[in-house]
Amino acid sequence: MVGEISKNFDETIIHRRDNDYMKDVVSISDFTKEEIISILDCAQEIKDAKHDKKEADKFFYRYQKSIDEILKGSRVASLFLENSTRTNFSSRSAAGQFGAFIDGFATIENTSLKKGETWEQTLAMFAGYGFDSIVMRSPIEGMARWSVKALVENQEHMIKISKNLGLPYNYKRPFVINGGDGSNQHPTQCLLDLFTIREAARSKGMDLDSGLDIALLNDLKYGRTNSSIMSVSPLFGFNLHLANPNRFEADENKLKFLESRGVKITKYGEDFMSALEKAFVAYQSRPQKERVAQGEDMSRLRKIGQINLEMYKQLAGKAPFLMHPLPIDAKTFMEISHDMRDHPLNITKLQSSNGIYIRAALLALGYGSMENKCSLEKREGNDFSVIELELTKDRRIKKLENPRSGYIEGEGVVIDHIPMGMARRLAGIMGLEYEKISKNITDYLPKRKGGDPVKDMIKIHANYRLSDKQIEAIALLAPNATISIIENSKVKEKYRGKIGCFVEERINCGNQKCVTNVDYEDVTSVHRSLGDGLYQCGYCEKFETLESIFNREGFNYIRI
Repeated sequence: MVGEISKNFDETIIHRRDNDYMKDVVSISDFTKEEIISILDCAQEIKDAKHDKKEADKFFYRYQKSIDEILKGSRVASLFLENSTRTNFSSRSAAGQFGAFIDGFATIENTSLKKGETWEQTLAMFAGYGFDSIVMRSPIEGMARWSVKALVENQEHMIKISKNLGLPYNYKRPFVINGGDGSNQHPTQCLLDLFTIREAARSKGMDLDSGLDIALLNDLKYGRTNSSIMSVSPLFGFNLHLANPNRFEADENKLKFLESRGVKITKYGEDFMSALEKAFVAYQSRPQKERVAQGEDMSRLRKIGQINLEMYKQLAGKAPFLMHPLPIDAKTFMEISHDMRDHPLNITKLQSSNGIYIRAALLALGYGSMENKCSLEKREGNDFSVIELELTKDRRIKKLENPRSGYIEGEGVVIDHIPMGMARRLAGIMGLEYEKISKNITDYLPKRKGGDPVKDMIKIHANYRLSDKQIEAIALLAPNATISIIENSKVKEKYRGKIGCFVEERINCGNQKCVTNVDYEDVTSVHRSLGDGLYQCGYCEKFETLESIFNREGFNYIRI
C-alpha cells in the first residue's frame, strides 16, 4: 500500500546529516591548525605519488588504489556563477585526473537560474541526482555557508518524503567546497597558498609555523585571498606587513580582532618597498576594477602597486618569495611586471599548479578515499548551518526588600542601566510602542541629583512579562542593563540578559552583498557574538560593532 512503512524501513535508509569524512570547506576560519596541516599532508601525498614512482608504489600499498583512481566512483558537480579559470579548471582537472565523474556549469547562462530559479532549488536538483560533492563559486557573499544549510534541509526533506512513501533513499548529502564567495572567503586558494608557503619555508629549513613574515599587498579591502590568509595568521604565528593604495585598506574591525589574538600587524600605507623588505613571502593581489571609483586614476594605482625587477634588485638579499593568486591584470594594473616572469623568487606558477593537489585532496578526504591524520570534526562556534542557535539568559535572581531600580507602585518592570541615548530606540525595537500599557522612557539620567548623566531607564507600570525576543533585544543593545520584576512595589526578581555564542534574526547584516540580503533565497540572518560589542555575520563573515549596527538601525524590530 502506498504510504505504508515496513518495520525495517529505517534500516534501508542511509542518512548522513553531516558528511562522514570531512566538514564542508566553506571558510578557512572553520579549520584548526591541526586540520589544515592534515589537509596539506594529504595534498603532499598526492603530489609526491603523481610525480615519483616510488611514492606512487607507497600510495598504492597504503590505499589499495593507484593514485589515478583515488577518486574513482566519486561524482563531482562544478557549479560556478562567476568567471574562473584556475579554481574551476584545477577542480575539474583534479576530479578527472584522479578518476571522478564531473559535470556542471561555468556560468549561469543556459541554466534555469536565468529563468529565476533560486540557488536552493539548483542545489536540491544536483543533490537529487546523486552528486557526492559540489564545488561552487558565487558573487554573493555567504552563499557557500547558506548552501550547506540548504543541502542539510533538503536531505532531511528527501529522507522524510521517501520514508512517508515507503521508498528507499541512499544518497548522502553532498559536501560543499567553496571556490570563492564574493569578497568573503576563498578557502581552497588559502590552502594552496599555505601549501606553497610551506614548500618555500622548508626549502630554507623552516616551516609554516616558524613565525614567518608575510606581506599582504594591494587590494586588502575586497581581496578574498588576502582575507583568508589574515584569518589563519593567528594559527601559524604569521607577522603581517600591509601595504596598499589609499581606499584599499583592510577592514579595521578585522585587524583589531586579529591583534586581540596575538597577530603582529604593521601598516606601511603606500610604501610597498618597506613591506617587501620585511617579508619572507610577499603576497601580491589584483585591484578589482569593479571596485575602483569612477574617475579614479588607474595609472596611479598601477604605479603604486606594481612589483618589478628593479625593486627586487634594490632589495637584493632581502627580496622575498613572490606570490599572487592570479590572474594578473596585465591590461590595467600589471601588478607583477613582465621582467619578473622568470625570476627565481617568483613562485606564482608553482603556487597555481599546487591547486590541483589541494583540490584533489579535499575531494578525496570528502569522499572518504584518503585517511585523515587528525579528526576533522565540526566545531561549535564555526559552523552556523547545523548547530542549534539560541540566546541564553543569565538569571541572577535577587529578592530585595527595597526597590533599587526606580520606584514603581504596585506591579511592573524596570529596565535600568541602559546606555545613554539608547532607551527610546530600545523601546521601539522591543515593540513597546505597540503595547497599550503605561510606561516611562527616561534618558540621560544622572547618578545623583545635580550630577552628570550616566544612563537611560525604561519603566513599565503594569503586570508585564518580557518575551525571550525582548530579552534578546535588551541583551544586544544594552548588555549591562538590569531587568527588575516589581511586585507590591518591591523588586521580586532581578536579572540580566546574556549573549550566547550566536544571535539569530535579531540583527540585519549591513553588507548588501550578503546572502541574507538576497530576499528571494529566504535566508535568516545569524551573527556570532565575539564580545566587547563586536559581531560577525555567520554567512559573509563581515565584522560590525554594536555602535555601527545601532547607528544604521540594523536591529530587527519586534512586532507584538
